[in-house]
Amino acid sequence: MSLPRRLASSPRNSLVFSVAVALIGCDAHAPPPHRVDDPAPPAPALTPPSSSASAAVVEVASASASAAPAPTYPPPAAPDPPIVLHSGGKNAVRGEAGLVTSVEPNATQAGVDVLRKGGNAVDAAIVVAFALAVTHPSAGNLGGGGFMIVRGHDGATTAIDFRETAPAAATPEKNKAMLDGGAFGYASAAVPGTIAGLALAHEKFGKRPWADLVAPAISLAKKGHKLGPRQGQVLGWNWEKLKRDPVARATYGHGKEALKTGDLWKQPDLARTLESIAKEGAKGFYEGAVAAKIDKAMKAHGGLVTGADLAGYRAVIREPLRFSYRGFDVATMPPPSMGGVAFAEIMLSLERWRAYEAPADSGQSLHFFIEASRRAYAERRLVGADPDFQPADATATLLTKLLGGLHLETRKPALDRDHATPSSTLASATTEEPPESPQTTHFSVVDGEGNAVSCTYTQSAAFGSKVVIPGTGVLLANAMGAFSIIGPNALAPGKRMASSMTPTIVAQNGKLVLVLGSPGGDTIPNTVAQVFRNVVDYGLTVDEAVSHPRIHHQYFPDKVRIEKLTPPPRAALDDLAKRGHALDFDAVPMGDANEILIDAATGTAWGTIDKREGGKATGIDAPKR
Repeated sequence: MSLPRRLASSPRNSLVFSVAVALIGCDAHAPPPHRVDDPAPPAPALTPPSSSASAAVVEVASASASAAPAPTYPPPAAPDPPIVLHSGGKNAVRGEAGLVTSVEPNATQAGVDVLRKGGNAVDAAIVVAFALAVTHPSAGNLGGGGFMIVRGHDGATTAIDFRETAPAAATPEKNKAMLDGGAFGYASAAVPGTIAGLALAHEKFGKRPWADLVAPAISLAKKGHKLGPRQGQVLGWNWEKLKRDPVARATYGHGKEALKTGDLWKQPDLARTLESIAKEGAKGFYEGAVAAKIDKAMKAHGGLVTGADLAGYRAVIREPLRFSYRGFDVATMPPPSMGGVAFAEIMLSLERWRAYEAPADSGQSLHFFIEASRRAYAERRLVGADPDFQPADATATLLTKLLGGLHLETRKPALDRDHATPSSTLASATTEEPPESPQTTHFSVVDGEGNAVSCTYTQSAAFGSKVVIPGTGVLLANAMGAFSIIGPNALAPGKRMASSMTPTIVAQNGKLVLVLGSPGGDTIPNTVAQVFRNVVDYGLTVDEAVSHPRIHHQYFPDKVRIEKLTPPPRAALDDLAKRGHALDFDAVPMGDANEILIDAATGTAWGTIDKREGGKATGIDAPKR
C-alpha cells in the first residue's frame, strides 16, 4: 500500500540529508535496528522511518568515528516489581465491554452504538470520525487528514498514515504566495486523506459493513443536530473568514450571522456526499461526481487539487515507532509525524535522567521535563518528515541513532540539573518555525475484545481553508501551510507534510493499558508526555492525569508556556524562575486529551474527557450472565 520511495526533489533538501548521513557515520541503506532502545541491533527492521539527523547527533558520532568502539549505553532496567497503574477516578467513566471518548457527544454515542451492535474498535473509530465531520467541523473532517494507531487483541499494532499530500501542481513559490495571503482559501488545500485512511482501516481490520459505519453521519447531516456549545463558540471565532466564501457562509450561517449554540443544523449537501461514500467506498469521494465537483471548484478559484490528484491518493500502512519506558511498551506514530519522535525522545531522556524520582509538581520535576522537551523539539523537525521522499532505510537508521543511548547520554551541552540550558547553545541545525495550528481533534476507542484505536485527525487550522466545495458540503483543510521552506519537510508534489499529531497506544507485559493522544498543534507531544508521566510516574488516575496542569517548551521561543487557568503550584514556578527559565502565562488551554486507561488485571477500561474542550466519554457494561 505504500507509495514508491523517492529522493527529495529539492537539491537543497538532498544536500541537507546527504550531509547528515555522511557526518553521522552511518550507511543510508543499512537495515535499521529492531528497536530504538536496544543495546545491540538484531536483524529485523521494525523501527519506522524518519528523515534526517540533527547537528547534535553529528557532534556525538563524529567525535567517536576514529576512536575505539563507543559504549552502547543500554536502556535502564525496568522497575522490579513492575509499576501498577491506578484505575478508577471520580470523574472517569467505566467500561467493561468497550469505551469511546471524543470531543462531541453525538460522535461518541454513534461509536458506542456500533460497539453494542457487535462492531469492533476500528468500526467504532470509523463511525466517530465520520460523525465528527458533521458535528465538529472545525477539526472533524472529510477534507483533511491524520494518523491512526490500531492495536488488535493479539497485540499486533499498526500505524495508518492518512496525512494529506501536496498536489502535483504545487511549487514552493505558489505555496509562499498562499501563505503571504493568509494561509486559507482554495490554494491552501492539499489532497485529502481522511476517507482513504478510514477505508484502509476498515479493509484491514473492520468487522461491520462499511455502509453501516457511514450511516450515523448521514443521519446527523440529513436530519440535523443541535450545534454544541464548543462548536458554536469556535464557529463564532472563525466566522469573519468563513463568511467570505459564499458556500461556507450558507453552510455555517443564517444570512449574515453564524449559527449559534443550540441551533438545529442540517447539511443536505454533506449528507449526499456521505451517501456516495457509503455506497461506493473511498471511490465515492476520490472519483466520480464528488471528485469532479472538487476539480471544477479548484480550477475556478485558483486551487491546485485536481481529479488526477484525488484518484491517485493512497493511505499508507506504517510500522509504529516503538520504545520502552519503565517497563511499558509504547507504540506511537512514526514520520511523517514529528510528534511521535518528540514524545519518544522526551520520555527516553527523562528515564535516563531518573526524573521520576523528583516529586510530582516540583520545580525539579518540571525542570527535567522542560529540558527534555527543549532538546526533543530542537531535533524533531529534522526527523519528522515524509519517509517516502528519502533513500530507502536511511530515515530509520537516523531515527535509531537519534533515540539511541549513545546520543541521549552524550548530547552537548549536557543536562544541567539545576539551571536552564539556553536554547541557543544547543547543537542543532533547526531554526525557529512558524507555529503549528492547534485546532485538531483526538478520540480513543477500546472494545470488549481488547482491540484499541487511537486516532488524531485535523483540518489544520480551525475550519481549515475556510472554503466549502459547492454541492458537496465538504470543507477542505489548509494543510499546505504545514510544509517548511527548506529541509526534509520542504514541499514537493505528492509529499506528505509533517505534523505534531501523536496518537499512541501503550502495553505492559503484553497487555493493553493506555490509549493516548491530543490535539494542540506544537503542544501535542508535550501533552501526551505529561499525561503519560502523570499516570506512570506519579500514580494518578486517568481523569486526574488529564485535568492536571500542563506546561510547554518547544526549543524556540525559549520560554516556558504556563496554562494561566491551570498553573502548577506557585512554589514550583518560583523554583523554575530561579533556575533561569522564562515563564509565559497563557490563557489558552493546552490540548484536549480524551484518554483511556485499561486495568491490566481485569480488562476494565476507564475513560475521560478533557474539560479544557469538553465532549463525552461513554462506557459499555459487560453483558449480564
